[in-house]
Amino acid sequence: MTRQTNSIRITRLLNENRALLMLCGLFGVLSCTAPHFFSLQNAATILKGSCLNGIAAIGFTLIFILGQLDLSIGAVVMLCGMLTVGLQPTLGWGGSIAVSLLAGGTVGLVNGLLVVKARINSFIVTLGSLTIVMGLMFLYSGGGSKAVTDFRFADWLERPLLPGLPLMPPIVLITLVLISTASVVLKHTRVGRNTLMVGGNPETAWLAGLNRDRYMLGGFILCSLFAAIAGTLFAAGLSAMTSAAVLGNRTLMTVLAAVIIGGAMMTGGKGDVVKSYLAVLMLTTLFNGVGCFGQGFEVQIFINGLILAVVVLYEAYAIYRHDLLKGERPDLMREVAEGRAGSSIDGDQEGEMTMQQRDRLPLICLTIVAVVGVVAITAMYFHHSGKGPMLAATLPAQTEAGVDVFALCGTDGQPYILPEAATPTIPPRPANPTVLAESEPGHWWDVEFAGWNVKKAPMPASPGDGPSGKRIVLLKAGDHPYWTAYVNGFKAMANAYGMVPKIYNGNWNLDLQAQQTEQAINERPDMVVLAPVDATGCTPLLRRLNKAGIPCLTSNTTPCDEAMKYCLAWTGPDDWGQFRMLARTFADKLGKRGGYAVVRHMPGSSPFFARTYAPITELGRYAPEMKLLAMDTANLETEKTMQLVSAWLTKYGPELKGLILAGDGFSMTGTLEAVKKSGREDLIIVAAGNSKTGMDSVKAGDALAITYQSAEGDGAIAVHSAAQWFKGESLKPVIYLPKHIITGADVDSYMPAQW
Repeated sequence: MTRQTNSIRITRLLNENRALLMLCGLFGVLSCTAPHFFSLQNAATILKGSCLNGIAAIGFTLIFILGQLDLSIGAVVMLCGMLTVGLQPTLGWGGSIAVSLLAGGTVGLVNGLLVVKARINSFIVTLGSLTIVMGLMFLYSGGGSKAVTDFRFADWLERPLLPGLPLMPPIVLITLVLISTASVVLKHTRVGRNTLMVGGNPETAWLAGLNRDRYMLGGFILCSLFAAIAGTLFAAGLSAMTSAAVLGNRTLMTVLAAVIIGGAMMTGGKGDVVKSYLAVLMLTTLFNGVGCFGQGFEVQIFINGLILAVVVLYEAYAIYRHDLLKGERPDLMREVAEGRAGSSIDGDQEGEMTMQQRDRLPLICLTIVAVVGVVAITAMYFHHSGKGPMLAATLPAQTEAGVDVFALCGTDGQPYILPEAATPTIPPRPANPTVLAESEPGHWWDVEFAGWNVKKAPMPASPGDGPSGKRIVLLKAGDHPYWTAYVNGFKAMANAYGMVPKIYNGNWNLDLQAQQTEQAINERPDMVVLAPVDATGCTPLLRRLNKAGIPCLTSNTTPCDEAMKYCLAWTGPDDWGQFRMLARTFADKLGKRGGYAVVRHMPGSSPFFARTYAPITELGRYAPEMKLLAMDTANLETEKTMQLVSAWLTKYGPELKGLILAGDGFSMTGTLEAVKKSGREDLIIVAAGNSKTGMDSVKAGDALAITYQSAEGDGAIAVHSAAQWFKGESLKPVIYLPKHIITGADVDSYMPAQW
């Protein structure tokens, strides 16, 4: 009997602490295998990176305990973060935070009332509120981002309270206080115990006289309130907020995975906010460690999915065993005597464990070992594989002395880079650009010519000893065929100069890119190239790199003027210049008459504005008789673009003569499908290029023209500029790729496509 009791206790201990055991196991494996992982600074990065999801997980755990679901937390995080930054100049930090928390609580109140009073399923209610809240965020932000230049509050949140101990900045302490308070209330107060009873055994709760609706309503309000706190602190810590929906989606999915791994069950009555936070820490540690190997976000998602799958399978088995043995439970009076009447049906209860412990003990051990083993095998593969990113991160690149970098060509046979062109003429800045109409070119002066007249912050001095052997880190915005080609050009140019590249993938998520920036700072590379997820939200990231004394270039997405202060230079395509050229080609084909529409880029990016207002303002001057009928974004998605263009064709009919697309990949595919279905082959289409889809469309005559934007050249010119700086050469503040418009007359010269 003693042996059986010990087995029950061990099984219970392992199951109740699985998140902690997984965290310790992962941390141990990564400390032994991942480069630059085991350090006090990186531990601080993990703790700070867990704050957003850790706070949001508190409310989500409460909702799980009540047997409900709230899909709107990601949207609430984004709306409240946007309100915090957007209202700060008017209301100050105190006022803007108060309004944000009120907005978050209101969303929770509406969700709760619809679930409790209207008796609508919480999945349906919160799916609808997710869409509405995200729409409100886009309306408020105008599809862009918001930022403030007062960094004092952000600095305070990030600054360690005790010198020499970076693990405890205020933002981490606030997170721990919130989690500790919620845990104490849930476990040691009558309200907390009643919440467990309402979620685990509604009938018992009703017999005990508890108002179930009141607890449900309170749970939804608290869930949204904690999401609002998370979004507020995240935005305040960056002094910026992005409108890219990826942040909200990733927050929801990470929190959902963490709460399940932490042991909460959707059937209700079971959950622990501390264990949910430990699971958040475990996932953040996983993402951090995989990043240390230089692997992309796709690897992180793959391992995360395996871990979640193993845990869910275990939970499914536990529920199956419980249902199988329902009639063999201890009687209800025994539960009442032990104070467990309101808790959920739990396979760890003693009577049930007597029947199940032989099955569950090995399964729990297998679950934990499998989770740690997945990461261990992956880590050892990266550690020992000669082709893995560890090689690129630690071994010197092959130096090719005397290579003429101007002779290096990309997949399309075109040179990666050309000798530096003359500095373009910059028109004078209007006295107050914002008072001008959006259709006036001067309104966009600060965006189009960002960086040209900026007074730089103090910059690190060039070593003047050349690029050979220098370690260069690329913080790229995300995954896309364009970025695959970009990285190819980046690595090819780095190899030509004998530099050692390492790549981080931000997955279009500002939160993840902020964590990766901290990782890069911990690694102390010779140069960082930041391809921002967000043109405005990158300001605090560049500021951190500058304060750390790490030289930095920005690439591709054009940062705002404030961000340009903290980087050596920006390199990339001249979107404004190229789209002005494209607009003239477009107008000439249409005889400078007719209506047109613009399919915009992803919100928050510099092309969102450049590829919209460059053609609009240029056509206003060059072809004033042309009329803008509509403009909207489909987030570069094929299906959404097809729906958007189809709606325009139906609404405007023959009045719509042409389309300007912000991309020639998925946007072109969706547009051509809509055009084909409507029979409007007469429509004139131009787009940003130059993918295989775009060039095939030009060659087939489906599209008139696309811009030439060499993805491989985009990556190569960033490395080339870094090499020039390492040699001691001065850099222009803005370095453009060559401009060209591809038409049917010369499309063959640019084939095969780079992506």
